[in-house]
Amino acid sequence: MKICDRGLNFVQIYNDTGDVRICSWTRDGYVGNLLDNSFEEVYNSDAAKQLRNRLISGDYSKCNVDDCPYLTCCDIKNHLLEIDDFPQFPDSLYLAYENVCNYNCITCNIHEKMLVQNKDEVEKRYDIIEKKIEKVLPYIKHIGANGQGEIFVSKRILKLLSEWKPIAPVEECSVVIETNGSLFDEEHWKQIENLGKYHLTVMVTVMSFQEYTYQQLSGTRLPVSKIVNNLKYIKSLRDKGIVNEFHIATVVQERNFREMPEFAHRCLEEFGADYVRLRSFVPWGKRPIEEEWFFDVINPYHPYHEEYVEIMKDPIFNHPKVHDWSGGIGTALGEHPFKKRLNYAIRKMQIQQHFIFDKDKFMKQFSLAIPLNAKVVIYGLGEIGKLLVCALREKYAISSIIDNNCRYKEYEDIKVLKRTEIDDSLLDAYVIVTPLGEQEKIESELLERGFDSKKIVRIIDVFKDYS
Repeated sequence: MKICDRGLNFVQIYNDTGDVRICSWTRDGYVGNLLDNSFEEVYNSDAAKQLRNRLISGDYSKCNVDDCPYLTCCDIKNHLLEIDDFPQFPDSLYLAYENVCNYNCITCNIHEKMLVQNKDEVEKRYDIIEKKIEKVLPYIKHIGANGQGEIFVSKRILKLLSEWKPIAPVEECSVVIETNGSLFDEEHWKQIENLGKYHLTVMVTVMSFQEYTYQQLSGTRLPVSKIVNNLKYIKSLRDKGIVNEFHIATVVQERNFREMPEFAHRCLEEFGADYVRLRSFVPWGKRPIEEEWFFDVINPYHPYHEEYVEIMKDPIFNHPKVHDWSGGIGTALGEHPFKKRLNYAIRKMQIQQHFIFDKDKFMKQFSLAIPLNAKVVIYGLGEIGKLLVCALREKYAISSIIDNNCRYKEYEDIKVLKRTEIDDSLLDAYVIVTPLGEQEKIESELLERGFDSKKIVRIIDVFKDYS
């Protein structure tokens, strides 16, 4: 059987509460918690098995395409592993539980998490987590850090790495270090120079080589010259064969996209990077989405998107060592949230007007989508949902209303259920999805619960061609 390599081997402890995920590019990656369970129990949990079985079946519906370069670049076939069975423990482990950083990046919320932590409680959780990790560390062949903070500020993770002694032969082991590069100098490297005997990959994320842009995007007062000097130091380790692979990455966004050609040239020519990675912007929720939307220049709706497309035609992006993780495909943020809300408001008003001015035609639209007298469930009890209860109850058998935010149990003598209260008796019904936003997300949840895809009817589609 074949499975995506990250679905098998990317196991990450990603916060101080001991949460574990398999692959950071999926919506169902969470598989358990080390405060409550052993590492073996988490890796072999029901959630982990479900994720792996999904990937084995070739189902990538819960993978975040904007995050995953395998899917975005249509390269998933080159990342499938042939396996006979699942191992008791993974070969790989990524340590990212110590969420601390010396940067305050414009797109990352790690810094905010640091400010609200109770340090004594965090240290107690670290002790529990590390006892669980220490039991499996000797069996790990491939170890990585950090990805959720800065490795050279993560004192506990540095200690684990400095003491790591795998059972496997040295030539079978590897290490990946992810860092912002600000502290990767000779002094700090000495803390973990033992890792140089393994196959070592160093990944440095640099937002810009221009002073002002670098400081603005990284939230630091450090001069960019510090990063430049550290990159040259890492290059010297690469030249000596101590570092075996040297990657430099950035997050392409509104403030830095115009310098991408020069950025790629410097990474290759000045710092000798083996791999230059251009990542898409992903909203972390640090700022309101109305503001973060403007960061995402890869989004086709962004006002600078066409200029971005022209810049990405530069020949440097065809270099075999330069990799555009967007795959040339725009992200899925779509129109600006204000524009979306305006469109939803207009569409909702139009649907209401259809009902007010021509009820017969309104009902005819539904009869084209749902057979008369069919069993119906209405999803959402907003203005449209209440209108449908009034309009459809004479011609259809409305069995239930699903609304997670509703405060009461009935509406017009019809049961109102939370999503967790849905039972199998409803799975044969037609479901009319009334919220105009997040229709695809709601449909995905209904499919996961077991509803028939042919019987999920989005209200926005019922009136799609209505005039």
